[in-house]
This record gives sequence, C-alpha cells and structure tokens, in this order.
Amino acid sequence: MKKRNVKSIQGRQVVPNPIGPECIRVTKVYDWVVLTNRDRNKVQIPEECFAAIEDARHDGNTITATCSEVVGTRSCDFIGAIPANIPSVPGAQIVSLAFHVHIRVQFFCNGEPLPGCNFVVPVSFMDEVILCFPEGTEINCNIFDVQCTVVLNQMLGDMVVLDVTMCKDVQVEAEVKLEVEAKFCGPRPVIPIQEEGVVCPTLRFPQQCPTFFPTLNCDCQGAAEFNGEASILVFEDGLGGPTTGNLDLTALVCDQCTLSGSRIQVTFIDTLGPTPIGTPDADIDQSFTFTANDFNQPTCATDAAGVVTGLTATGTGVITPAGGVPENATFTLVLNDTDPVGDTATLTILSPSLSVTIALTEVANPGLEVEVGDCDRFPV
Repeated sequence: MKKRNVKSIQGRQVVPNPIGPECIRVTKVYDWVVLTNRDRNKVQIPEECFAAIEDARHDGNTITATCSEVVGTRSCDFIGAIPANIPSVPGAQIVSLAFHVHIRVQFFCNGEPLPGCNFVVPVSFMDEVILCFPEGTEINCNIFDVQCTVVLNQMLGDMVVLDVTMCKDVQVEAEVKLEVEAKFCGPRPVIPIQEEGVVCPTLRFPQQCPTFFPTLNCDCQGAAEFNGEASILVFEDGLGGPTTGNLDLTALVCDQCTLSGSRIQVTFIDTLGPTPIGTPDADIDQSFTFTANDFNQPTCATDAAGVVTGLTATGTGVITPAGGVPENATFTLVLNDTDPVGDTATLTILSPSLSVTIALTEVANPGLEVEVGDCDRFPV
C-alpha cells in the first residue's frame, strides 16, 4: 500500500533527444487472469514403501512424510475453446487448460529417511475459464507457485492423501505494432529500403474486449487474518446454530489495488462434544471449508476526515461441509480497521443448504488482524 517514487528516464544517447512518435513491435495482452486450484489427491504408496511403513509402525516408531514439487516438471496444455455466447463481449471464449506438475513424496521413520519411500507422482488440474480470446491471439499459461502437504491422518490402506495448491497465470497475447511517444536510445534511425510498385494491405489486429479487460483499479484494499478458537453460526438444512471450534481465516481484497489480487480461504474444524463455552453441538459435525473464486469491486467506507477505514466485498465461491459435497455459494465480507482495538471482520456465506456467519472482533478474538487502506490509481 506504499506509494512509489516515479522518476522520469533521461535519455542521453542522442543530442538533441526530442520526444516524438515511434512505432514499436510489442506483445499486447488482450486478457490476463490468475487461477488457483486446491485439491486432495489420493496417491498409491509403492509396495516396498508400504511394507516398510507397516513394519516401522508395528515396532512403535513415529512415521512422518513430506512432499515437494520436482523442479522443472511444470507444464501447461491448451485443450480447446468454444464461444462463451456473451452478447456484450465479442471474442469471449470458454478456454480449457490442463496444468501438470510432478510431486516428490518421502516418508521418514523417527526423522530418518525410510528406505524405498522416496517416490514421484504426477498431479494435474483441469480448468475452464472465460477469456477474451479473439482470432489471431494465443494463450500463454504458466504455473508460478506449487504448495504441497501430506495428510497423514487420512491414509487409506496403501494410499496417502496429498493436499496440493497450484497457482497459475494465464494471458491472451498477440504481437502488434503500436505508435508511442518515445525518445531514440540508439546512434541513428534505421534507413529504410525503398520498394516501388508494391502496396501492402493495412494490418488489422484482433479486437479488444474493453468490457472486462483491462480491469479498473480498486478504490480501496484490505486484509484480515485470524487463526484460533472462535464461536460462529452454522446452519445446515435449517439445523444447527452457535458452535465453537478452530477457525483459520485469511482474506485479501484488492491486494496491490487490483481485483485479481483477491482471495478468501476459510477452514473451520468443529469441536465435537462439550465445548469451553458449553455449545450444544455434540451430535453435529459443523466443520467446513470455503474458498472464494470470484470478487466484485468492493465498496469503501470513510471516516469524517475522508480516510478509508472499512470496505465491503461480495462475490461467489465454493463451500464444502464435513462429509458433504462442494456447493456453490455467495459471500459478503465486511472489514473495519479502527485503532486501537476496534478491528472487526464479518463474513457471511450462503449456499443452497448452508448458512454461515463469522463475526470476529479484536476484543473477543485476540489475534485478529485487520488492515484497510486507500488505493491511488496514479501514484507519483
């Protein structure tokens, strides 16, 4: 959220060096999105390794495991595209992409590598995304981050569960020629070779999609983070109510003042049985996870002095209850940044069968961190 000092570039190769129109060949970005996948994959443990794990456990040893990306194995495949049929956006396509990476899994016995238990497995994600993808453009996709965790408490026989998160960058590009205001940085201009009697047609570049790319900067940005015990409201098919458990909530809205820099991730582990505050939830497991996947432009709130102190963000995501199936959901996030101890964060999630309300305050939930600030569209 800090302003940057922008200084002009002084060209000194040509004197005098006046500003004038130049034609440059560049790669133009027609659309640009960042995608995130998180999934749990069941992986077969090699027979030799599984036998070693069973022997070590039988002898009372402690088994741990790690997983990590194999460097150099990231890849992305363009599968195909079909028209998105959005009347106001000519050129919009539903693009199918496949992302691949290899993950190395290693088991340890009392902290020491277990013989035969270092193996590599492939992990893939399929994505469909609406892009401005007019004729003449190309897809440029890459994976810029991979995170992996072994879920040892969910070993199923000779299978182990990997929790893999993959962050991807997808751009639609085409080579174009643009006229810009610039200064020469070389010793002299290129002397053209004259050709007579040849008339070339005017080049036409792919049509832009101005209705949804480039996007406007956000007017404000905010973040909230909490990890600890909390009491929330959870209703499933009309049943439920207050429940207490471990809540892990991370929210970023318009990070770096761009809407694409937004994410919300929530994991709630219900405390079954009598809770410290006596919540009667012994018979219902109200655990769930939630991931936001689409954000609207946030609404900013200011104090009497015009300083941004709060924001409201809405959008859609996916909520998965304990033992249930994922459901599409809508969310509303309200953040208030009031010093010294007035920070609050309220998240409401609604799906066809679930209703969740998370209301956190800095007083009732020590460790809650909330930051909200203004965005400068054109920093100087």
